[in-house]
Amino acid sequence: MLSRRHLCVSGSAAALLAIPFLLWQFVSLSQLYDIPLPRLWESPSCPTIRPTVAVNTLAIPQRRHNVAIASTFDDHHNVYLSLVWTLQRVMDRSPSGGALQVYAPVPFKFGFQEIVDTLQLYRGEVRNPSALIDDINSNKGAEGIDIVVLGTCEVDLHNAWAKDLLAAWDARDAAHKFMLVCMVHNIQSASWQDSITDWAQRGAIRILPISEHVATAFRRSFLASADSPDAVIRSAGYEHIRIDVHIPIFDLPRAVNFKPSRTLSDAVIQGTFSLTRGDYIEFFAELKESLARNSKVWGYLPQTVDSAPYAVDTTLRDPPFRLFIIGSGELTVPQELKNIVSLHMGLNYTDFYALMHTMDICVPAFAPKDGYYDVQASSTIAMAVECNVPILVTERIKEAYIYINDDRPAVTRPAAMREVEALRALRTNDARYFLNRTGIARDSPTARAAEDMLDLGWARSEDDFRSFKQDIWDANDRVAERLLRDM
Repeated sequence: MLSRRHLCVSGSAAALLAIPFLLWQFVSLSQLYDIPLPRLWESPSCPTIRPTVAVNTLAIPQRRHNVAIASTFDDHHNVYLSLVWTLQRVMDRSPSGGALQVYAPVPFKFGFQEIVDTLQLYRGEVRNPSALIDDINSNKGAEGIDIVVLGTCEVDLHNAWAKDLLAAWDARDAAHKFMLVCMVHNIQSASWQDSITDWAQRGAIRILPISEHVATAFRRSFLASADSPDAVIRSAGYEHIRIDVHIPIFDLPRAVNFKPSRTLSDAVIQGTFSLTRGDYIEFFAELKESLARNSKVWGYLPQTVDSAPYAVDTTLRDPPFRLFIIGSGELTVPQELKNIVSLHMGLNYTDFYALMHTMDICVPAFAPKDGYYDVQASSTIAMAVECNVPILVTERIKEAYIYINDDRPAVTRPAAMREVEALRALRTNDARYFLNRTGIARDSPTARAAEDMLDLGWARSEDDFRSFKQDIWDANDRVAERLLRDM
């Protein structure tokens, strides 16, 4: 006779053997009857992003059909018009259709209207922002505006619209309330956030950042508000506010296509020239130090006079390294780097995109303690992807901008290897200088990460970028579908 112990072991073994069969049966039935499979686990690194495959979005009827996207801010039009482009695309293929109306200051700055027309980002007429409230109130029924998207809530919900929008919402009957969607960039811009409580109490607000780390920051803030000692705030329902992420990336034509074997020579830093946001001073210092040690690897002759600008070594076959800094503000370039670093300010969008398309690699140059890692979204990441420019990142950057955690657009350096050191290694295809200078062991994880970076190289193909951006657009489409379905 078998003991109880033997029976238990035998039963456990049989159960384990049955599990694969049961899973196979479940998957087969799901495919046969088109039953959406549940997500068995969520990514712990991105808790704020709503599931994109757990629910068959299109099985839920479209509830909203008349969308107003509005802003009084004369910037960020490239951000909210990206959402317009997504909504327009999703509505075009939806049986229920829909209508879009943009309210914004025109003409758009820096010639952006040419981009709008070329890419067909928006096919309608842009109305004056002052008409928004009247248009909302002119039709409070089924044909009225049922979603109001504010392009920069940090500005747009900090002006007269805050009270007027709330009054317009309250004036409607229960069956025809509109949803307020706040596009946000920086959680530390807090003055407008006093309005969130009123909208949360009504269950009528959604937050739409342009990067995952900003979504995470808002989620943490909302959970703290939900646990507030203030009963009014605690009961508003902050933990139920929906948060999604829409990545602002257009389908730009690629004007230049370099061969992958080309030596890395043209790098770009894009963004504001603010020293509190960009690590320019340290970057310049490290570049000068590297040039002083060996200017030839950068394509320049040694200095003959202290502080003199480095001159191009015309005897070398490979082109010299150049750094393009594109943005706005004031920035002083050291005299030694005058022939290497060039500033480009006030470019219109056509010229900006044309210049970006010629770059080999994008360098974020984020200040180490800046909010770009935690509370504020940088345009640099999306702009680089948009222009098919590989971007030099660390694990810290990929942890913040989760969508860039992909080898197709990203060149990942170990954090111990500074940006200048990584550029030198990628240019020479050799990390030994970095390892020797720092004393890092050849069999260390850092050394292996450096070798992995070089094995992948810095060049990325058109197919790499195309497939990556298609994944972004597909995810953006699902965001738009959720907005239109109140999911």
